[in-house]
Amino acid sequence: MLTYLVFAIAFLIIASLIFTPIWRSRQRKELAASAFPERWRKVLEQRWSLYRLLPAELQRQVQQQIQVMMADTEFYGCNGLEVTEEMRLLVLAQASLLYGNVVQDRLSDFPHVLLYPDAFINDSPRVNEFGVVSNDRHVLLGESWQQGKVILAWADIEKNLLQLDGHNLVVHEYAHQVDGYDGVMNGTPPLAGRSAFASWPRVMQAAYDDLCRRVNAGDDSFEPYATTNPAEFFAVISEYFFTLPHFLADRYPEAYHLLTELYRLDPRQWQTKGNA
Repeated sequence: MLTYLVFAIAFLIIASLIFTPIWRSRQRKELAASAFPERWRKVLEQRWSLYRLLPAELQRQVQQQIQVMMADTEFYGCNGLEVTEEMRLLVLAQASLLYGNVVQDRLSDFPHVLLYPDAFINDSPRVNEFGVVSNDRHVLLGESWQQGKVILAWADIEKNLLQLDGHNLVVHEYAHQVDGYDGVMNGTPPLAGRSAFASWPRVMQAAYDDLCRRVNAGDDSFEPYATTNPAEFFAVISEYFFTLPHFLADRYPEAYHLLTELYRLDPRQWQTKGNA
């Protein structure tokens, strides 16, 4: 009897591992193929300036990815914020630019989103050389956790929706999630088996080192937070890629080219230097 029970449990586990991805893939294909709500389209056109620049075909791809992400993303309002459908839509619309081509074949869960009304305080424990624990308080606009969690400040997102200036909170935090799909957030997203990325370590390290030198010399033309570490560098240049593509391509052309390969998009095609 015990042997039979163990066999039955093992069978159920194996069946779940086999059929759950098949079911999820089918479900996501059905969601992507369903009609996009007209009220959502109007919100995107009225409130997201970048959406109006996208070619019609890319708008359709964004809509399809939104359908999937809206169904599979959990949102939690923090500090009394009531998360509306419009908020969810506008967050995931921006995130869809990163996810549409990079992880379209992956069946992993999308990160949960914790949405604050404004900047929030993070208390981080710190241990000094004597073993004394204290809390460092940081005022933050966003965070991205390896465990599949994104924390965002809605007030900053609202500003980003109207601006193309090198800063985009949603893109930044979701870039960390893309980076972490291989199990570690280190500035190198999953690139295995893709020969186009053989130069990634050399190109990104050279760009990162150059930016560090410029910032240390007092150059403030590029977001200095990108010099924190390679993971933050990747997240920041992803912001520039989608919002100031010509600037990034002029400053670091090889890095820009690698991002076009990663995201399978070239924002310069739908943004003129006048938009930037």
